[in-house]
Amino acid sequence: HRVLAALYETGFLKHWIQQNHDSLPQKAGFPQNHLNEIHGSLHDPANPIVPYEGSLRGDLFREMELWKQESDLCLCLGTSLSGFSVDSVAEHAADKVARGQGDLGLVLVNLQQTPYDD
Repeated sequence: HRVLAALYETGFLKHWIQQNHDSLPQKAGFPQNHLNEIHGSLHDPANPIVPYEGSLRGDLFREMELWKQESDLCLCLGTSLSGFSVDSVAEHAADKVARGQGDLGLVLVNLQQTPYDD
């Protein structure tokens, strides 16, 4: 989390989509206005936790879609990409490179295998 906050401070990381509810990005110094806690937050009463079968907040979903379109590189850290809406961000990054529309794409760092490891 501290490394990602440092990447933001140096201009290498623009946005962070967080699926966990732990507030560790904020504790590491990552600015809230560049963080999308898409599944809710334990520490922000304005952003309640989304139940597994629940609906994402419309504003956060639209922000995620915008960031997905604008990104040139997607770092997926510690996620199995197992079927949540946010997985589309990784898929889009990989597809852009496959179509010759981008040159950075997707970087996965995870202990488990993901659908994109091939």
